[in-house]
This record gives sequence, C-alpha cells and structure tokens, in this order.
Amino acid sequence: MGGPSNAAPEIEPPPASYAPPEPPMGFDNPIPTYLGSSGYNPFENPSGYPSDYASQDPYLTAAQYHHLYPSSYPPVLPIGYPVPGYQYPPYQQPPPPQQQQQQQTQEILERLDRVEHKARKNKEKHNSFMKDLANLIKGKKK
Repeated sequence: MGGPSNAAPEIEPPPASYAPPEPPMGFDNPIPTYLGSSGYNPFENPSGYPSDYASQDPYLTAAQYHHLYPSSYPPVLPIGYPVPGYQYPPYQQPPPPQQQQQQQTQEILERLDRVEHKARKNKEKHNSFMKDLANLIKGKKK
C-alpha cells in the first residue's frame, strides 16, 4: 500500500521550445525550376493538334470523309416510317409586315381619336365650370 492507484506511468509533455518546427518529410527535394528559354522551341507545336487545325472547317472535313467512306450501317430511321415523339403542328407564316404595320397604325389612330375626344369633353366641362365659378365670385346669377 501507499503507492499510486494507477499503475500506468505518467507521460510528461516535452519542454516548450521557441525553435521553428522541423520541415516536413521530403522537404530536401526542391521543386524543379522553369527551364527558361533554353527548353522552348518556337517551331514545335505544343498543343498536340495538327498545325493546320484552326484553318480547317470540321464540318466540311467530316462531310468529305463520310462522302469518301460511307457507313456500312443502315440509316437510323429508314425513310417512310413516322418519327416517334411529339408531332409539331405545321408552321404558319406570319402576315406580311406591311399589312401588320397598317393594322397597328390604324389601331393607334383610333386610340388617338378616342383620347382626343375625351380631352375635348374634359376641357369643355372644365371651361364651363370655371365660367360658372367666375360668375359666382362676381355675384352674377344665371
């Protein structure tokens, strides 16, 4: 008796140090630097694409290839069969722009006539009201 109740030894933390931490593993292998202008060849194509790639039309190239080497497989949908899925209604041509423009012009003129007619009525009412008010202020009676 008289000893510690826990038989495990105590672990003491290491003493505090103000030294910088050790560098991580593999730190002594630095990253290779840029090769500089000695590793660059201006005449080499770095992209991996053919040098005349941008000057070609890819659709024209594909069409020429398929014309020269037709597929041995039949077309996806043989001609004569209906296409599965939603059947769109036939396209209707819009009316010619001149006719549509004439209709719009006519509607605008009709609306303008209505607005002018209302404005005239309001002006007449306003003028008669103001005359009546002026006569009332002057003391004249109808």
